[in-house]
Amino acid sequence: MATYIVGDVQGCFDELEELLRVVDFQPASDQIFFVGDLVNRGPSSLMVLRWIYSHQHCAFTVLGNHDLFLLACWLGYAVVKQGDTLEEVLSADDATVLLNWLIEQPLVRVVDNLVIAHAGIAPGWKLSKAVCLAERARLQYSGAERNLWFTHMFGNKPTEWSKELSEFEKFRFTINAFTRMRFCDGNCLDFKYKGEISNAPDGFIPWFDSSDHQVQQTIVFGHWSALGLKVTPRYIALDTGCIWGGALTAYCVESKQIISVPAKRAYQKIDGN
Repeated sequence: MATYIVGDVQGCFDELEELLRVVDFQPASDQIFFVGDLVNRGPSSLMVLRWIYSHQHCAFTVLGNHDLFLLACWLGYAVVKQGDTLEEVLSADDATVLLNWLIEQPLVRVVDNLVIAHAGIAPGWKLSKAVCLAERARLQYSGAERNLWFTHMFGNKPTEWSKELSEFEKFRFTINAFTRMRFCDGNCLDFKYKGEISNAPDGFIPWFDSSDHQVQQTIVFGHWSALGLKVTPRYIALDTGCIWGGALTAYCVESKQIISVPAKRAYQKIDGN
């Protein structure tokens, strides 16, 4: 039995199939976890969703910002933009089944001594608090009042957690921390700068280098293609930019091996997301 964690797929189903072939993935005995951003910008988001949905006994995911954007488009709270490749999903005969499954997925998963979240865990949050806030948000965005919560999901503020925030502000901060953050500016999270650490604005540091980092377990995340592949005791970054012509990368939990397959081509022009 082997357990794999895979970086941002973003609709690159050909590369996912190749990665599964290279690792000799066995659905009867192996498990595979995805760091989110299953969809968008790549050519085959529908096939990616269908494969994971049909392998629910062994395939698991957290939600990324592109997954939430797809759900917002489905519910009528966002519109597909130039460069998005979501129309095939939204018009599919099985869209309702797939998206009702997707909206139930969490923002964080814990596997052995690893924590999987699309963008990471906000500085200042212990793992127990992060898990609690993630589950609260999941019940909000997937529950009977999901339309109400989706109306309050998007925006860059607040940038700092406080128990004094309103429930809607806590929800938005939770979503942004798990799915969009890259840098901190003091105690505040930044949701705009997407580039390399060496070019970051003065005072900006990666969230995982914050002095207020609280999580003792290794955090596995994607989202940050400009960061690329990084494996450290504190964190493992797995977004190797498949849609930009990079690679799709997996981490084997048992062997600690990194396995990558090159992109078939560049599907989008690099913009750092």
